Amino acid sequence: MSSSGEGIDPAGDEVEAAEAATGASGESSAEPAIVRRYIPPSSLGFSFFITGRRIELQLLCSAVRYERTERDESGRYKNEWTRKALVPDGSSEEVVDVTCPDKEQHQSCGVLADRARLDILWRRFADGWIVTVALCNTQVVTDDSREFAMERAEHTLFEANLRCVVDSGEVGEYPRVDRRLLDDEEQEIELQYAGQRIFAIGHGCAADWGVANGWVTELRTETMPMVEVPQMTADTGTGGDAALSLAVLSRLDDCADPLASALPAFVDGYAAWAGRQGEMLSGLAEDDRAAGERICQRIGTTVKRMRGGLALLGMDAQVRLAFALANRAMLDQMRQHDVVRGKSRGDDAYRWRPFQLAFLLTVLESAADPESEDRDTVDLIWFPTGGGKTEAYLGLIAFQIALRRLRHPHTGGGTCVLMRYTLRLLTRDQYLRASRLICALERVRRERDDLGTEPISVGLWVGKATCPNTFADAATLVAEARARGELPAMVLDSCPWCGQGFNPRSSYQVSGRQFGFLCSNTQCDLYGTLPCNVVDEALYANPPTMLVATVDKFARLAWEERASAFFGGAQCLPPELIIQDELHLISSALGSVAGLYEAGLDTVLRLRGIYPKYIASTATIRMATQQVRRLYGRVVSVFPSPGLSRDDSYFARTVPLTQHPGRIYVGYLAPMLNRQKCLAPLAAAMLLAPDALFKDERERAALLDAWWTQIVYHGSLKGVGNSHTAFVSDVGEFIRLLDPQSDARRQTSIAQLTSLQTAEENSAIFTRLALQRGADGCLDAVLATNMVSVGLDVARLALMTINGQPLTTAEYIQASSRVGRSDVPGVAFMNYYRDQARSLSHYESFRPFHEAFYRFVEPTSVTPFTYQARLRALHAALVIVIRHARIGFAGNDDAARFDPDIAGVDKAIREFKRRCGQSATDTRQQAEIETHIDSLVVAWRDEVERCRTLSCALRYQESDNDKAAGRLLYNHDDRITGLWPTLQSLRNVENSALLKVL
Repeated sequence: MSSSGEGIDPAGDEVEAAEAATGASGESSAEPAIVRRYIPPSSLGFSFFITGRRIELQLLCSAVRYERTERDESGRYKNEWTRKALVPDGSSEEVVDVTCPDKEQHQSCGVLADRARLDILWRRFADGWIVTVALCNTQVVTDDSREFAMERAEHTLFEANLRCVVDSGEVGEYPRVDRRLLDDEEQEIELQYAGQRIFAIGHGCAADWGVANGWVTELRTETMPMVEVPQMTADTGTGGDAALSLAVLSRLDDCADPLASALPAFVDGYAAWAGRQGEMLSGLAEDDRAAGERICQRIGTTVKRMRGGLALLGMDAQVRLAFALANRAMLDQMRQHDVVRGKSRGDDAYRWRPFQLAFLLTVLESAADPESEDRDTVDLIWFPTGGGKTEAYLGLIAFQIALRRLRHPHTGGGTCVLMRYTLRLLTRDQYLRASRLICALERVRRERDDLGTEPISVGLWVGKATCPNTFADAATLVAEARARGELPAMVLDSCPWCGQGFNPRSSYQVSGRQFGFLCSNTQCDLYGTLPCNVVDEALYANPPTMLVATVDKFARLAWEERASAFFGGAQCLPPELIIQDELHLISSALGSVAGLYEAGLDTVLRLRGIYPKYIASTATIRMATQQVRRLYGRVVSVFPSPGLSRDDSYFARTVPLTQHPGRIYVGYLAPMLNRQKCLAPLAAAMLLAPDALFKDERERAALLDAWWTQIVYHGSLKGVGNSHTAFVSDVGEFIRLLDPQSDARRQTSIAQLTSLQTAEENSAIFTRLALQRGADGCLDAVLATNMVSVGLDVARLALMTINGQPLTTAEYIQASSRVGRSDVPGVAFMNYYRDQARSLSHYESFRPFHEAFYRFVEPTSVTPFTYQARLRALHAALVIVIRHARIGFAGNDDAARFDPDIAGVDKAIREFKRRCGQSATDTRQQAEIETHIDSLVVAWRDEVERCRTLSCALRYQESDNDKAAGRLLYNHDDRITGLWPTLQSLRNVENSALLKVL
């Protein structure tokens, strides 16, 4: 605790106001310079709630000071200091007895040799008291002192600590929220987290407490708080475990035994748990009973849907066969992946996690039956990171593809599944995972005669920064790579099935009219042309069975006539299944604009005769009902349905710390160091810690590697630059200061993971992260932005530092969950900024927040049909509907034929209005949307008439070379404008402005 006085230094040139300047990528590039005076803390304490007829407390405090002890020949003090305890009589703590004054009162007394003061504030609340206790440094240093820094150090209290022992009275839960003011979801969250009670809140520090026999006996300050968060496990369930075997389920069409016993037993196990949850309702408090009944009702609905899926498997032979083939494909790709890595296992080792199989049974009927009452439900997989969400929906994808081919041998080709992601890095990684599944399905197709003649394939539809969009670009890229003797940056660098690396000369089938990947391994089951592609023109010519894309790429639908191929073209069915991963990232400006494009896409599929099934997944979300309705115009069902306690949803359970270590979170706040300086001492300590801790351990090598590489997270690109400077200069100095004799970490190997680097550069960093200590290229530290919060899955990583509290709790959970994903427990250090209100708030509530941080996830903001959002993209959604609904307006010149009185056009407009209305917040907004659409229709018709009068062509788009033709759409920076400025991508959806300071 610093001495009292005026502010002593600027707070720093980074302030949280800059975080508003965050684009769709989530990375802030710059923060404005605002200089403000920073006043270091001169007190610490906490508040708590206590009741009782007689309340008696013991306050115990301690601190030390340092004083200069030697002078040089000139009489000036040397920089040598002696530690002096401030507790009298050699005790470890000074004790002050306090009794409740029976009235609101402020009490105080001098302590620690009169260098500090204890303040106690009593305030009545309900049937008890809110008590605030604080230890304050009463020493004063003035700014005009000649040796200000030295005197400040002498007057600072170090190792300050304050405890409150409860001799009489009962500490209750700290008043936090009035249940009557909560909505239904918030009431359910309070019930589910009822076991995580908050007994104190810190002031200038964190607060902690001790519990004995159910009673709080002590409260205390913590300046470096630590909480161990238990892991969640997906390996649960007791009944029907035989049903989890992929090998057994892959034979379901030949053997009915799993259907007769194992699968029903699996569902019965969940139903029995659901019954026990219902029995617990009678024991709930009256305020919680309604919330508990809603939770149990949703659990009952899930049981009903699982039984419905089970019944469909028994009744429908095609569904049963498709389910068996999906399980075979999943088994084959898992087994082959292990073979490539040299880790062959028996078939019995490959099993579903219980929640994955349960998810398949739950959604099976609504995915297979377009007329199902649950077809209109968006099934949201809500599971902690690393739990296996991807495998769950990949299994459903395999089932949907197989069923479509079985049911529609002649029209079942084309694109069946659309899978979207928000980040290019994540999209690239998931494409590689999906490619293995598609290869497995293609192998199955080649062995059978009932899955059609068209290959089952996968395509990647992203921006040209990741892969080329045209055959010409692809040919140029391959030719340049061949000249250098390198592989071109085309996402795939090896066969996704056999793992053989590509050869720049023989692995690419490329010309001005085609592109394809080739596997030259004659022993590979997919020798020859692989069922994978990444070039836009190739995808338009031969639409893939499964299209993997970034969500922003769908802005191209308004511009690209050839994209109609993804909707079935003229001969195939449209896509039937749409997957949206990381739903929580579809928020703010990106989510609002994406919601408008989603309405256009959904309308196109409906007009083409398909009501698509939507699946989404996330690890962190709040108010999913609202977000899903605004994005997709549908209701949502969260799976697995949460139970009455957050520790048990049957398919996900908290693992007690006595059984398995959790992830440790440590709070760190350096009150005398600004944002540019606070990381260096912490980073240096983390670099030295493995060597210091494991010098004499027998398993030294393994322990050193476990926490060798640290990930340093930042909320902005500028923060990455500051940290890079710190590692290059300051960190080395602190290493020498902490351990002058050691040669460890004298030269640190650091790298960056940001959006400023290419996909190939970031992929190379990901590869280096997997390298063990001592390997060539192993990294000591990686400085990253929030792009690591999704998609980073490197088992050996177990150490992270987070600089500044992230903007959202979801981001914090996602980022910190990147470490400790294997057997090595993760450690996350939270480097709080002294001048960031968000950091201080989380620091003071460290234990309550970390014991239940899913409880504090903020709702996402998605407002696609507000006026400003509609101005940006509603016209683009209308164009998508008219161009791709197969009513004869796809061609570039067809913009001039638009007439709302044509039957097909009128039907499309009405269906578009209906779909947009499903996402409206109320009838008033629905009317506004319809009026806006009508105005767009009128504007388009008027433009047609204007161009007809001028005898000029009207096209959807036109280059600047043709100055005479009219343009329906134009880019924001085009020299020749048209009717509507239209986005080419959702990568940057917010306008930028140049401000001049006058």
